[in-house]
Amino acid sequence: MTVPLRSVPAPAEEQRPKRSFAELVAAIYEDPRVGHETRELLLAVAYAVDLAKREDGVSPLKVARRKLGVHAGRARYDRLIANDAPRYEPPREAADWGPGGAPGCEAPRLRTYVYRPRIAVTGEPEESAVPLRPSPSPVLHAAPGFSPPAVDYRNAQGICGANSHHKVLEKDPRTGWVTAHWFCKRHKDHAERVAEQVRAQNEAAPEPIPNRGGLLPCYFKADWEQVYRHYAGKSWEPPVYGLCADDWPTPGQPLISRGRLRVVVGGIDIEEAE
Repeated sequence: MTVPLRSVPAPAEEQRPKRSFAELVAAIYEDPRVGHETRELLLAVAYAVDLAKREDGVSPLKVARRKLGVHAGRARYDRLIANDAPRYEPPREAADWGPGGAPGCEAPRLRTYVYRPRIAVTGEPEESAVPLRPSPSPVLHAAPGFSPPAVDYRNAQGICGANSHHKVLEKDPRTGWVTAHWFCKRHKDHAERVAEQVRAQNEAAPEPIPNRGGLLPCYFKADWEQVYRHYAGKSWEPPVYGLCADDWPTPGQPLISRGRLRVVVGGIDIEEAE
């Protein structure tokens, strides 16, 4: 099965002198948004496009797929394309944690926290111990030489800090990004109060601005929506802000046009991952 990748004509305002391969590579290296794996993908596609200009019958993305090789039985090209699909990824704190793994309760602290080392139960009860064989000394669950900090973070921040069980998500009214608030079982009433406070704000919040991917469309023009759907899966949907990371608004800053020419990748097919 092959998925055609149709080229998209560049708008009239983007008809500028073409960049050389060296200029394109320099722009990729100087882009602070590009991580090491995405940089490898962009450079592979740039090399394949430059090779297609010099040799007839070369399919650029097929060349890039071969150059990136295979890892763990899967073409790295497939994985890197899927990772570049534009999307919003919430912070790690907003995930669903298992017991004891969530951030500490952020409800207000009512009394000062005092460190009390927990004493482990060792041996049998004293009344059932064998005569002339005293029970072993209790063991403290603390490393030798451990001393608690002078100011505990729970006292410094004025928070409960206990294991959390209730999560409340708050959406930013400008970006749609979420912030997680966690509360323990004893502060369930605080969780309900915060949830009610942010209810109207969450309902009015916009679609979240993407914070991952969208870098391939910054440098190459193609039918990237079709490509992303193929490699990222049918559940992926294009964001309302567009596929290109250059077009996404930055909170608190005006949208700035970078004015870079995108290389047109056309007349090629994308092979399905084996």
